[in-house]
Amino acid sequence: MVFEGSSAAISHTGKVRSNNQDSGYSGANLFAVADGMGGHAGGDVASSIAIQRLERLDQSFDSTDDAQASLQAAVTTAAGDLIRAAKERPELAGLGTTVSAIIMVEDHAVIGHIGDSRIYLYRDDDLTQITADHTFVQRLVDSGRITPEEARYHPRRSVLMRVLSDMDHDPELDMFVMPTLPGDRWVLCSDGLSGVVDELHILKAMRLGLPPGRTADNLLKQALDGGAPDNVTTVIVDVGGVHPLSSGTPTIVGAASNPSGVLIPAARVGRTSWLHPVRQAANEPSHFEPAADYLEELIEEDRRARSAAESVGSLHWSW
Repeated sequence: MVFEGSSAAISHTGKVRSNNQDSGYSGANLFAVADGMGGHAGGDVASSIAIQRLERLDQSFDSTDDAQASLQAAVTTAAGDLIRAAKERPELAGLGTTVSAIIMVEDHAVIGHIGDSRIYLYRDDDLTQITADHTFVQRLVDSGRITPEEARYHPRRSVLMRVLSDMDHDPELDMFVMPTLPGDRWVLCSDGLSGVVDELHILKAMRLGLPPGRTADNLLKQALDGGAPDNVTTVIVDVGGVHPLSSGTPTIVGAASNPSGVLIPAARVGRTSWLHPVRQAANEPSHFEPAADYLEELIEEDRRARSAAESVGSLHWSW
């Protein structure tokens, strides 16, 4: 059974970065966002590889179990591809990507997620974040050390604790199945959107009742107006929506939209120090996946910073 609904996908480099390391896919039954990491070339390659493996799942599945098994297998295969890419080209070592994907199986959504891209559900005039960020700051939120609002501006908010990368043959996906209802709207996005446009403003955009494409344009404009320091990718899916599909051709955006995007680029030669500092910074990874023992160092550093801030606050209060 082919999913009945309408969808749209959009991706933009943003206002700071010099290339787009995000990729997005909107098809008949499959919808996905991948946010690459690993520098100027690595992120492009990683997100493109992930989408290339996932797009083969844009088909009708007999059951949600079959869809879950196929999704896990595709992501595991993509991890193997990343490992091979890094071995063939050592300068790509450390490349990785987030993956947030939905496979529609009749009246259910099969969801797979790793990293800090997000999936939201807009239902009954309410917006709910369905996925959990696999980040250092989310662990701080979960443990009660900081509030969700503090997490939005935390200096370590881009530190990923789980991601599809060249360092893990067997990536651990969050995988679950949710029932869908006519009128549901699913929003998949990279943190280039969610890190700039908060949930209140995403909700306001949903309430306008615009078709998926115009809604995606609205959200992108908000991200750009907010500075868009990272790539911005959004996929919007309406379940049983009143807006018909414009065509049966899948929409692929971002790095994966380049037919050669999954090819490992040639090594760069010569000097690179001529780059303007801002442009050079724009080529730096937008995420960082630390070694396991680094987590404790981060927690201790955060504890010291908070203690220092509280001490300063006490001194001001005494005056």
